[in-house]
Amino acid sequence: MTVFILISITNLSGQSQNYGAISYSKAINVSGKQRMLSQKMSKAFLLISNRINNSEIQKELNSSKFVFKKQLEILSKNATSTTIKLSIKNVQKLWIQFKSIISSTPNLENSYRIMKLNTKLLAACDDLVTSIEQSSNYNNRFFKNENQDLISTINVSGKQRMLAQRMCLYYIANTLFQNENSEYGKILSIVYDEFDTAIGNLLISSYNTTDIEEELGNIMSIWEKFQSDRRGFMNGKFPLEEVFKITNTLTKSFNKITGIYEGISKK
Repeated sequence: MTVFILISITNLSGQSQNYGAISYSKAINVSGKQRMLSQKMSKAFLLISNRINNSEIQKELNSSKFVFKKQLEILSKNATSTTIKLSIKNVQKLWIQFKSIISSTPNLENSYRIMKLNTKLLAACDDLVTSIEQSSNYNNRFFKNENQDLISTINVSGKQRMLAQRMCLYYIANTLFQNENSEYGKILSIVYDEFDTAIGNLLISSYNTTDIEEELGNIMSIWEKFQSDRRGFMNGKFPLEEVFKITNTLTKSFNKITGIYEGISKK
C-alpha cells in the first residue's frame, strides 16, 4: 500500500498544472493565433501580388511574420511533452519554407506557391493546438485548476480568427487563379459555413459575459453583409478591399472575445 502511494505521488508530481511558465488557456490562445497568422500572412502576400499594395497591408505582413516567429519561440520554450515538442518541430520546419516564400517577390508564381503551402502550415499549427489541448485534458485529470470545457471554448473562439482570415485568403485566390476556381471556391464555401456555424454555437455558450454578448452582437451585424448575400460572396461580388477590412474587423472582435474567455478561465 505504501509503495502504491509513493508511485502515485511520483507520477502525480511528474504532471504539470501549466504549459511551462504559462497557463494552458494562454497556450491555447497563443497557439490558436498561429493558425490565424498563417492565413493572415498568406492573404496579405496575395493582395500585394494582386497590386493592392498599401502601407496597411505591407505593415500587416511584416508584423505578422514577427509575431508568428516570437510566439513560436514562446511555445517552444514552454513545451511540456514529447508530443507537443514534435508538433512544434513540424511547425518550425514548414515555417522555414513558408517564410522564404513570403519574403520573396510578390507575384503570381510565388502566390501559387503560398497557396500550395499555407494549408500545410495551418494544419501543423492546428495539430499543435490539439496537442496542447490534449495535454491540458490529461493533466486536468489530476489538477482541477482549469475548466476543460472552457479551454475547448477558447479553442473554438480562437479558431474563428483563423477562419475569418482564411475566408479572405480564398476569396482573393478565386480572383487571382481563375483555373483553380473550382477548388478554391469549394474551400471558400466550407470555411464560410464553418465560420457561420461556430457563431451560432458561441452565441449560446454558458460562459458568455455581457461584454462577450455585446461583441457577438457586433459580429452578427457585420457578418450580416455577407450572410444576406452568400451567393454574391461566393461569386466574388464584393471588392477585395471591402472583404479585407470586414474580415480583419471580424478577426479583431473574435480576438477580443477569446481574450475574455481566457480571462474567465483564470478566475
